[in-house]
Amino acid sequence: MGDIIFLSVMGLALWIVYCLVTKRSIIPFVKKKEDNFPKAETAMKKSGSGKAKNEQHFEETEPDLFEDLLDDVIDVSNHLVHLKNNRFLLFAEVEPCNYFLRSQDEQEGIDSAFESWLATLNYPVQWYIQSRYIDLSEPIDEMRTNMVEASDIPINALEYGKTMLEDLTNWQTSSPRYEAKRYIVFSYEVNLGNIEADSKEERAERIEEKAWSELYRRYNNARSSLRKANMNVQLLTTEGILEVFYHAFNRKKALKFKFKNIRERENLSLYSTADQKQSRVEYVKELIKENEAVQ
Repeated sequence: MGDIIFLSVMGLALWIVYCLVTKRSIIPFVKKKEDNFPKAETAMKKSGSGKAKNEQHFEETEPDLFEDLLDDVIDVSNHLVHLKNNRFLLFAEVEPCNYFLRSQDEQEGIDSAFESWLATLNYPVQWYIQSRYIDLSEPIDEMRTNMVEASDIPINALEYGKTMLEDLTNWQTSSPRYEAKRYIVFSYEVNLGNIEADSKEERAERIEEKAWSELYRRYNNARSSLRKANMNVQLLTTEGILEVFYHAFNRKKALKFKFKNIRERENLSLYSTADQKQSRVEYVKELIKENEAVQ
């Protein structure tokens, strides 16, 4: 009788261990209740799919830089940027004055001159600072030309010059280095109530003349005032404004494909400078006038 009880207890213990290992119900013929919580893998899959849906739903698109920044620009001509609603922009480049290399008295004079100019402003003025890759191609070409043309340079000096030019070229291409260009942008909107004209063309000319006279007055005021602060202000021509836009939208390419190369290849010319018949030139002019009339 004792052996039967002992065997029964051992069998029950082995059954309990077996049920715990296999995750079965200890009571026979009764199914174990499933957990109400989903498995970890299933939860991760569901959360992952939901995250993917959210990422797809909130996916950002690249902005259209040209459409956003140049949407209001109509034309760049006669040293002005023509915008919609009879608004015009004039660009002027400002050369730095090495403020922190000046003495205390010179710094105070610069501050007072700059503050005096700011006090005279009763119109909008915008500052634009553009970072460009440093381009040493022009000074390198100039030094190389001087070395070739000079006939009285010693051999050691020639070797030193060649080594220096190679070092400058390697220094420029080894890692990107930048320089800052500083511009003042004057804006003006022409009041059409003060413009009187007999034709559409005359009206457009008078609008541009009005804008140019006012913006040029503001530029002269800035140049005369900032000259006292040892800052040279230079008016940008049409080509200079186009160069600013070129570097803004071709920052990395501008070092290899330089703006001056575009100018040298006459890609900025309105008409082709190749030899053409006069009839061909007149035909192209007529096509341009027709397109302007349609627009």
